[in-house]
Amino acid sequence: MEAYVIHVVTLAAIFLIATLAFNLQTGWAGMLSLGHAAMMGVGGYTLALLLRHTDAPYFIALLAGVCLAGALSAGFSVLSRKITSHTYSVLTLWFGFVIAAVLMNWRELTRGALGIPGIARPAGFAEEFPFLLLVLTITTLVYLVVDRLTRSPWGRALGAMRDDEVAATTLGKNVVAMKITVSAIAGGIAGLSGALLASFLRFIDPGTFGLPLLVLLLVFLVVGGLASLPGTVLGVVSLLAVREGLRFLPFSPELVGAFREIVFAGALLLVILYRPKGLLGKVELE
Repeated sequence: MEAYVIHVVTLAAIFLIATLAFNLQTGWAGMLSLGHAAMMGVGGYTLALLLRHTDAPYFIALLAGVCLAGALSAGFSVLSRKITSHTYSVLTLWFGFVIAAVLMNWRELTRGALGIPGIARPAGFAEEFPFLLLVLTITTLVYLVVDRLTRSPWGRALGAMRDDEVAATTLGKNVVAMKITVSAIAGGIAGLSGALLASFLRFIDPGTFGLPLLVLLLVFLVVGGLASLPGTVLGVVSLLAVREGLRFLPFSPELVGAFREIVFAGALLLVILYRPKGLLGKVELE
């Protein structure tokens, strides 16, 4: 039972990092990006490939995953800087599919559907509990950084851009630069969570960072609430608690899996209908 609790808490902390990135870009900047699961894949595969094919230290490989995911996210933001609203969301989803296709078909590098096994953890953190402490430390640091960013003048400018881009531009804010910057930061944080997930699971394949993961993060975000860090924590913790609690129902695994999806869909529907801003959110998802 102790090992199970450690497993669940570690997974919750990693998902919290990813959802914080999602909320920063969507909740505060108003940019509904659907490419965060793909950025997690970039971070995870970068870490795994560097550890597999080079002698790079673990934290250098981790940093490389963060930087590459942030750079790709920023680059996409540059290319799509004149695109707004739902078109941007669709393009980020398409970008995620492109990343997934590369991971699946570049078999010489990524091994395709065979995946990458035996992903190492840093020295001194190979066991489950020490790795949990490392993940919790990183999660706390990410939370504090995002909290500081969103409370800063730059964070308030993001909120102004989210509410009215024209008004923000009129007030002298460089909207394009803010979009590129927040995309880079959010992409880097998503890459960090993907790298930690790869180390936690010790095996990844393209399906690890596919559409189900994106949907899970979106549910965490919407239920917890946009532009709210406590809401993000509440959304991840409460929904994962429900998800794991359903494992103990006296039904077959197939029925439990189906019932879990029904519960998640029902929770999302209820929140959208009766709490459009989420449990602790400050703005509605548009």
